[in-house]
Amino acid sequence: MRGYVLRRLFQSVLVVWAVTSIMFLMFRVMPTDPTAMLMDRGMTEAARDKLLEDWGLTGSLWDQYVAYIGNLMRGDFGNSFFHRKPVWEVLGPLIVNTLWVAVPGLLLGAVLGSGLGVLVGWAPRGGKTERIGIFLATIIRGVPGFVIGIALLAVFSSALGWFPAFGMGSVDADQGASRYLTLDFLHHLALPLIAVAIYFLPENLLLMRSGVVENRTEDYVELVRAKGVSQSRVAWHTARNSLLPLITWLFPALAETIAGIVVVEIVFSWPGVGRELVLAVTRQDYPLTQSAFFLLAVMIVLANLAADLIYGKLDPRVVYK
Repeated sequence: MRGYVLRRLFQSVLVVWAVTSIMFLMFRVMPTDPTAMLMDRGMTEAARDKLLEDWGLTGSLWDQYVAYIGNLMRGDFGNSFFHRKPVWEVLGPLIVNTLWVAVPGLLLGAVLGSGLGVLVGWAPRGGKTERIGIFLATIIRGVPGFVIGIALLAVFSSALGWFPAFGMGSVDADQGASRYLTLDFLHHLALPLIAVAIYFLPENLLLMRSGVVENRTEDYVELVRAKGVSQSRVAWHTARNSLLPLITWLFPALAETIAGIVVVEIVFSWPGVGRELVLAVTRQDYPLTQSAFFLLAVMIVLANLAADLIYGKLDPRVVYK
């Protein structure tokens, strides 16, 4: 077990290093000039060179790469070209905003999807409930996230006026940490959260349904039935043993949700990491973009590692070599 963990950790470090190196090279081979936003008109050549040196844009590509990796290993993400302040001061509040949408949305989709999956999987094979459930899950799964968001805005914001159309708070709302506990914030959070939940609901439904269909014919289910246990109790035992694929999928899905929530944040003008990442790419803001990709890569790698280790704890048949 220890050898497996150490090997996986080493592989994870290699993956993160590869991603960060690719991001470093990708942004430096692009044809646009990121220094344009740093320069002021009338700046002397000496002042220009000093500014480039301060921002780490001097020297060969190799020198910049070595400095970049060294700064990452020290936890120094540099300063944003656009915001003119440390990257972490920019990303810190945005990560919190993104987590408020990603985590509850994914968990809500998992709970509703797994519940519906048990219902569909326990229904008679080929019956109306199973056919309708699979059909709706397949349709929703094929709908892009931005379409779901736009549909929610059109119905519940524009047509009915129940929820605000954009932002995470009113203009005169409290901007401190306590704003996350206000009704105004929850009112703005509702539609983005529902959009994320709907987007991930069919995946959970289909995974749980497949697990229930597979487990409902196992010997232990027949044994429970033979003991005279109620159907609801039998369904509970079957559902509990069908959770393994869902839990395995849940950890990587959380990291991928944070990485892919950019569409939802743009549709609802939600000030999160995804939305800021798109703006940073268009602005050629190297430090901010590279740091955001680095953090997302670390989260996805750690989520996959956690899923592998937890799966072994939940299923004793899994043997680590």
